[in-house]
Amino acid sequence: MKMEAFTFCRRLCEAMLFRCKQFLLPAPKASITFCIAHFNSPEFLDATLHSIRRFHPAARVIVADASSVWREFLAAKKVCAPYGAELHPLAGKHRHTGLLNYMFRRIRTRVGIFLDQDCVLLASLDPVIRLIESGKILIGPRDEFRATHPNFSGRYPRMTGQAFRTRPEFVHASLMVMDAPRIRAWSAKPFIWRAAWGKHPLERYYGLTQLVRQNQPDAILTLDSEHTGYGLGQVYFFNGSPIAYHQWYSGQVYGQAGKMDAIYDADWLRDEMRRFLRDYWDDKVDFNLAPTADNVLPTACEIGRKVNH
Repeated sequence: MKMEAFTFCRRLCEAMLFRCKQFLLPAPKASITFCIAHFNSPEFLDATLHSIRRFHPAARVIVADASSVWREFLAAKKVCAPYGAELHPLAGKHRHTGLLNYMFRRIRTRVGIFLDQDCVLLASLDPVIRLIESGKILIGPRDEFRATHPNFSGRYPRMTGQAFRTRPEFVHASLMVMDAPRIRAWSAKPFIWRAAWGKHPLERYYGLTQLVRQNQPDAILTLDSEHTGYGLGQVYFFNGSPIAYHQWYSGQVYGQAGKMDAIYDADWLRDEMRRFLRDYWDDKVDFNLAPTADNVLPTACEIGRKVNH
């Protein structure tokens, strides 16, 4: 208990110091804002920030952390610095939805883009952003996923083809591109699920999709995805072209052994995550999509490492 209290005090001091610095700094000038909730995965955060700076060097980037262990928080702080990303340390019990709403309130640009810490851009999001500027309000992947890749089948044959995520009517939080002012006009906390909408769904942040659907249903565009050869990793597509890669469980496997969700081996998930990161930094990413994919990528998808500051 003493160690937990000490860690909380350090986090509280870090949060207070950050708030003081924010008052002294000029308002950031950018046309788009990226928002990332971080939890115990600075190594993947590094790749995600790298991809943002490669394709959107002038964007503002907000990273919020409320529950990482102290060592991983300090590592994330070190990762954020060279990319010019703002690491917002939060004290107290902020769950995922709370972090999303916190960052949403700090968006000062028309376009806000939410990424999971393990969602790496594969291309510029400018074509998606243009649709937001043309009237769409929310764009992102459908929250659906069936594990179909042969690599997965070899490891978990009984799970092949079974649904891992089954709510395609909602946009998944790993990639959400939005018109922030339009959404703010409806709610300052758009990610909360409201009781008036019925039974609480799987994810509380589904409230964002439902909020837009209630007010302007034709302003939502959902994206396709395909299972890759990296563990449970998915590629997201826009107009048939890959735009982002999402890896599941990057933070949840920290310090874990045995099974995750009583199904997946934590060591396997961790190894697959690290295999992708090694290939990413070595420019050797090979998504090797499942044979049943409707969209076909080249055998290898070169990423590139140059960072534009």
